[in-house]
Amino acid sequence: MLVSLATNQTIGATSSATYTYSPQSVQKVFISLEDPDWEAGNVTVQLGSRTICNGINNFGFKLITALSSGVTNSASLSNTLILDFGSHQLTNNENLYVTIQAVAELVATDVSAIVDEPFAGSLPVRMTEYSDSTFTAENVLSALSYDSLMAEVNEDAFNCEIKTSLYSSAPSFISANSYFQSQKTSGSLDTQAGLLCKHQMPLRTTFNYSASAVTDRIITAEVMGSSRAQIAKGKRSAQVAKMSAR
Repeated sequence: MLVSLATNQTIGATSSATYTYSPQSVQKVFISLEDPDWEAGNVTVQLGSRTICNGINNFGFKLITALSSGVTNSASLSNTLILDFGSHQLTNNENLYVTIQAVAELVATDVSAIVDEPFAGSLPVRMTEYSDSTFTAENVLSALSYDSLMAEVNEDAFNCEIKTSLYSSAPSFISANSYFQSQKTSGSLDTQAGLLCKHQMPLRTTFNYSASAVTDRIITAEVMGSSRAQIAKGKRSAQVAKMSAR
């Protein structure tokens, strides 16, 4: 179901605001920002003490949104970010916390979420942004690359070495941009991101690229583990929903 965490809120320049909700499970978060300087901020999402989004830049989420939605976000007004976390079960009185950090003042900020969907069978996913040019991430499903200063990367002629237990490759960021363009669903941002990989199963993945590249950020979608309590709660929720539908 759709719920609202914040409506028409103002966040002062260089300030942050946290919005919360108490669901049984979390699937997606939507953030609407109506300010010309909205791209410079960032977003952190937590479930209790678990971080499922580690302060990712709004511009990075703009690029991720282009892969999953027909929303055409611009550098001006009325922009929507879509954060898809698969499906997380909340236990031990955990709450959902969405923190937005502003650089310039943000006005008319709206935060909403899809929660408590009992038949959402997706794995729990977290999104992590890395600024290191060499790192290893666990259980990677996909990886998007871009420049934190919002420069174009379609002519970024550096390679990124990608290693998993199944393969090793070293595509250029130019090739990653071609892959991004082939997968995105919105009609903008052609030159500003790269899609480095899109795995059919979660894989431990190492990324290595030159610090001289224009690209300086990689955002990964990673599957998180589930505790017995979380698995049991998910099953109970589905069973209750089935019985209620009879």
